[in-house]
Amino acid sequence: MVVHLSLSVLDSTSAPSSSSSFEKKSLNTLSLAVAKAKRVVVVTGAGISCSSGIPDFRSSDGLYALVKSRYPDVVLKGRDLFSASLFRDPESTRVFYSFIAELKRSIDAAKPAPTHHFIKTLDSKGKLLRSYTQNIDGFEEKLHISTTGSVKGKEKKMNIKEIKNVQLHGDIHRVRCTICSAESACLAEYLALFREGAPPNCPECTERSNARVSRKARPLTIGTLRPNIVLYDEVHPMGEEIGILSTHDIARKPDMLIIMGTSLKVHGIKKLVKDFAGAVHSPSATNGKSSRGQNASQSSPPVVSSSKRPSTHPQSARSARIVVFVNRSAPPADLASIIDYWVEGDTDTWVAKCEADWRRSRPQDWEIQPTLFDSLREKGHGVPPLAEEINTFKIVKGATKSAKPKPRSKCTPPCCIRAVISV
Repeated sequence: MVVHLSLSVLDSTSAPSSSSSFEKKSLNTLSLAVAKAKRVVVVTGAGISCSSGIPDFRSSDGLYALVKSRYPDVVLKGRDLFSASLFRDPESTRVFYSFIAELKRSIDAAKPAPTHHFIKTLDSKGKLLRSYTQNIDGFEEKLHISTTGSVKGKEKKMNIKEIKNVQLHGDIHRVRCTICSAESACLAEYLALFREGAPPNCPECTERSNARVSRKARPLTIGTLRPNIVLYDEVHPMGEEIGILSTHDIARKPDMLIIMGTSLKVHGIKKLVKDFAGAVHSPSATNGKSSRGQNASQSSPPVVSSSKRPSTHPQSARSARIVVFVNRSAPPADLASIIDYWVEGDTDTWVAKCEADWRRSRPQDWEIQPTLFDSLREKGHGVPPLAEEINTFKIVKGATKSAKPKPRSKCTPPCCIRAVISV
């Protein structure tokens, strides 16, 4: 069953009750579970970028509703503007380019939300196994989390360990050719053409065609550039690479799955979440303990509210491997068997509480360990002369090798260091 926890209990003005006490305790336990986790997989959707001013897709004021109200004569449903079939009609193609240009301009002016910074924290603390995002805004890369968008071109080999964020639906900051599939950054000149509803020509196709013409050969067809985002009913250009990454991560046996800001309506993301949840709950990963993932084929269990909570948790969040779903709306019924906790509310609110509890319960995780030489400098002793010679190369004009240090006393290195420390 899914244990339902509402972030509204954190409101100091709400009257205390037994159910709110249970929820607060459970939220604290989840925070500690995050702090203790070692291999966390994060799956995110448009909900984590709403506080940055970027609308989600399915809410009443989301992108689908915006598109439908703005272009009623072009699309019947807002989703139609994000379907690959739009390229069959010149008018819908023009509207698509114009709308994407406006969306990119909004994203360029926005800043990453607290939830993005939390993912960065997991990465910097060595806990993030990988982040998988449905978003195209590229906020993770703004925070220097290496992404699949960093792999430029087809010839560069993907570094599995280096990539920490996977863009499942592409990157609005990049474009690709409709013919040769060449990728490049979305330049200002391209954006200006998109804003007018016209795609720019592919520079690589143009260069190859001009080279043939200069040799008196037949010119090649020149492709146009389009935003490098994945539309409905379209094959992902990096589908094989994403499959390699997810398979690798499942084999690493993640100990926590955090799903934030997504309704999990799309089939592909559902399958990905099921695969990761199965890895988290697998008996081999839990040293022979029972697995929630084994019940996935059975009928979906209900969402249990705090007022009808079970006497014990389905799994102890302090020690067990768990799947957490953080979103304003409930998870789909067909995924209830694999989700342990539904935290209802804003993702920014949850990550703020999670980090605050983490800092309070495990302050050692946030300490910066000073080096021996840093401690000596703070005490005003300076750095041992021998250490300076080890860490400093004497530059000699015209020399290709560092100069040898001058002969020092016969005192061994430990004696030199002890002499300074004992001062």
